[in-house]
Amino acid sequence: MLKSVLLIVAICLSISTPAQNGFLVVKKRNKPVRYFGPGNRLTFQTSNGQWITGFIDKIEKDSFHFTQEIIRYYTIGTDTFRYKGQQYTVSDIYAIPSKRQQYYFENDQVRISLGRERFAWARNGFIFQVAGAGYAGLNIINDLYRKDPPFTSKKTAGLGIAAATFLFGTFLHSSFDPVLRPGKKYRFELVSF
Repeated sequence: MLKSVLLIVAICLSISTPAQNGFLVVKKRNKPVRYFGPGNRLTFQTSNGQWITGFIDKIEKDSFHFTQEIIRYYTIGTDTFRYKGQQYTVSDIYAIPSKRQQYYFENDQVRISLGRERFAWARNGFIFQVAGAGYAGLNIINDLYRKDPPFTSKKTAGLGIAAATFLFGTFLHSSFDPVLRPGKKYRFELVSF
C-alpha cells in the first residue's frame, strides 16, 4: 500500500513540475564551458553590434525565445522595461561577454566593461605600450635637456628595446578580445529536449 501511494505521489510531482526544454551551450574547443537555460540571464551582441540583455524564455531546436530587459536609472529609483516575444537563432549571436565582464545601461543601451578581468591592462598590451613609449620619451627628453645627441650608437640599444616593448604591447592590443565570439575557439549550440 505504501509503495502505491509513493508511486502516485511521484507521478503527480513529475507531472506538476515544469520540464527543462533545452540549453544554449557555449563550447570551447568542443568542451562545454557555459550553459544558459530557460529563466537564465543572457547578455549577447547581435550581428549589428547592439548588446542585448534579458532572460531566455524557451529554447527550441533551432531558436530561442527571449525577453529583453532595459533598466533606466533616475535619481529617485529605477524603471525596468521588459519586451517579451523576441526570437533569435544561434547565428544571431555575434558575441557573449566573459564571466568576469560586467554590463551596465547608458541611454537605454547595454554597455560592457572589463569589470573584474584579471590583468586586463597587461593582457590588452596597454602597460607595455606605456612602458615602451615612456622609456623612449624619457631618454630622448633627458638627452635633449643635457644637450647630448639622443640617437648615438650607445643609446640605440635602449631605444630599440623600448620600441620592441611598444610593438609587443601593440600586438597584444590587436589580439586582445575579452568577449567570446563564435569561430575556431568557441562555438554556440542549442540543445533542446
